[in-house]
Amino acid sequence: MKTRFLAPLLIALAMTGCATQKQAGLPLDTVTQAASAGPLSITEAQVITDNDAAFLSKLRMVRNAQRSIDMMYYIYADDHSSSVLTSALIDAARRGVTVRLLVDYHTNYKHLDLFSLMEKEGNGNLQVRLYNRPTRNIVKDAVYLTMGCSPETAAARPEACSAEKFAAIDKLFADETINGRPAAERNISNLDIGNSGLFLSGLYSKRGDVMALAVQSGQHIDAQSLKDGASTTTPEQEEQLKRLGKAYWESRTGAPFQRLASNAELFFAFAMYGGQLNPIKETVTSLLPVDRKLSDDELRDWDHLTDYLHHKLLLVDRRELQMGGRNVENSYHMRPNPLTSKYVFMDTDIHALLSQGGDAVATAFDSLWNFDTMVATLAEVRQHAPNDFVIAMKYAEKACDGETGKAERDACIKKELEGAAPSLDKRMADCRTTMEENARAYNETYLPTIPKQPSQTFAVDSGSVLAYLENIPFNRALPPEKRVRTYGAPVGDEAKSGKYIHDVWLKEIPAVCAAATPDAPKRLILHNAYFFPAANLTHELSRMVNGDYDCSNVTVTVLTNSIQTTDLNVVNLAARHALKAFTEFYQQQGDPAKRAKFDYYEYQPRPDEPLSLHTKVSVFGDDVTIGSANADVRSFMMDSNNVMFVRNAPGFLAEYTAFVQRLLDDPARTKKLNDYFTATPRDTMLQEDLATFRQILAKYGVDKKLNEEQRKEVEARFVQMLNDAYELTKGSIDTGSSAAKRRENQDTFNGEFKPI
Repeated sequence: MKTRFLAPLLIALAMTGCATQKQAGLPLDTVTQAASAGPLSITEAQVITDNDAAFLSKLRMVRNAQRSIDMMYYIYADDHSSSVLTSALIDAARRGVTVRLLVDYHTNYKHLDLFSLMEKEGNGNLQVRLYNRPTRNIVKDAVYLTMGCSPETAAARPEACSAEKFAAIDKLFADETINGRPAAERNISNLDIGNSGLFLSGLYSKRGDVMALAVQSGQHIDAQSLKDGASTTTPEQEEQLKRLGKAYWESRTGAPFQRLASNAELFFAFAMYGGQLNPIKETVTSLLPVDRKLSDDELRDWDHLTDYLHHKLLLVDRRELQMGGRNVENSYHMRPNPLTSKYVFMDTDIHALLSQGGDAVATAFDSLWNFDTMVATLAEVRQHAPNDFVIAMKYAEKACDGETGKAERDACIKKELEGAAPSLDKRMADCRTTMEENARAYNETYLPTIPKQPSQTFAVDSGSVLAYLENIPFNRALPPEKRVRTYGAPVGDEAKSGKYIHDVWLKEIPAVCAAATPDAPKRLILHNAYFFPAANLTHELSRMVNGDYDCSNVTVTVLTNSIQTTDLNVVNLAARHALKAFTEFYQQQGDPAKRAKFDYYEYQPRPDEPLSLHTKVSVFGDDVTIGSANADVRSFMMDSNNVMFVRNAPGFLAEYTAFVQRLLDDPARTKKLNDYFTATPRDTMLQEDLATFRQILAKYGVDKKLNEEQRKEVEARFVQMLNDAYELTKGSIDTGSSAAKRRENQDTFNGEFKPI
């Protein structure tokens, strides 16, 4: 009841300010209606740009927790800084704190044993769940891929084999229930039939050889015998793993195995290059030994296989939070040093002590945590995608690291696989040893080197009001029991599709233009790791140019990675051609009297400081959003995300924009590329990007997996992808087209480029 009266009061205070000052920009009630939690009021808040300060802040929060810790992360690693945090979480659980950790399935499946250790040692107070479990359709397809037919049917037409497999699958899945409810209602499954679990384990471990083993050896599993109820498993797991090991070594030199493994590896190599280069239907069906037509629902599920949990959130005791762009990994929590890998990221977090609204943030966490249509417990993961064989392979390969020759190494791995497989208890014990060693290395080797002088932080004004916004895979307006998974978002249906961040961003643009005057000009700053906007966002930016809005007193500044500093080069390659189309639009269809000024900058590589931008901060006039959402099509169409909306923080706004301006004014740090996109012909850009693409293929050895014909086809598709980025962007913003045609092009662009 108390909150009901506080919320209108906070809105009134935020809207009023001084009695004579008019609040300009997007109405706050528009923001709070879209927010998962808000308005939030703060006791204090800081924006943290230093990696060490961000990590030590998280660690202090966990160590001081008294009642609850809720966490969501895309990456949760087992390296040095992460091990320190993991140890602190276990300690918190042991002293009675309720700890909940939600992580992305696809990215963190490899740490399944570590998560089991955390649950085991948390005295019942620590739970881990994985987001974006394989759908029921994908599990059924895994069964189909790894199932053979009866000898009689196999000798007949392929269509008869498919029909027999379909009949067996329908019977096997018909009566499955999960938590007392029919699994089919939520398009989920925990079944592991034949080699389906092995296939999924290979898929989520990114092991093409394990996927190939599951498919090839699975063809000897008779669909009719499965349908009749015969078991294909043995109670002796050790013997089962030995048989799989033997099958692996018997099959790995055969042509079918090599073809399947190669196709799977190419699937992983091109999975982030969009629909044109890697059509999901062709990739999946290339793994099949017989013809298999995928339904529209199955294609949709495969298209959204990598709908990542991209949230970053630490909420302690429902009153203290930290969120932003940082994952749990050394690269986000350290300066460059011998313990870090290739990339060390420049990132931004916001830390806040909440005096009001923390319960609402916890409720938002609950909504994702309990959305079992996409979220699986560790026990469920071990049911439908057991990791025993891939971990046995990992142990065998590690044991044979000392072997120099290929034949000697192969013989060693084969022998290791023929022995006893490591039990889960053994694996968890090894995870604990790794955690302790890594934590010791951080505390003894790295921690003493952290500079003692205060790191750069930005204080958020005490009178500011915050709102917690999310992109989530359901319509939040529906009650929990009626929520169904959404896939992407049709243009114009952002909020209905759960894309509340983008819904607010799109509404902020005209509001900024309306608020800007000659005496009080405004800025729109996108300080963002990846700039490849969804087509509807590009269209809204185009309206700042074509005269739809009077934006003559607005400057738009984009500051993002260059191809030399990014960890995702495909984003830059595709985005360049969308930027070229937008630049031409600015010159040819812009209204000189009304258009905003647009400046595009990229970070420059620095040999003395090998850093990559990972920040996701956006300034819309007087408002700022800080969080995990990138200005890219993937963040709009696929991933979950969260940002903190900050208003009434003039001091912070002035300091942060001055910080960005210093970067823009330093030619050693950034470079303005307006002239490049204006003057460079597209043909020249295409040749430059094709040369870069060839270097990327060679760098990762993909070119060696392609014959000459395949190489030419891949390059042709790559060029077509770049052409699509250009043409679809033109079609999405062309003032000479109808609104319906522009929207059609926007949806096509978003559909094709969503994996990037």
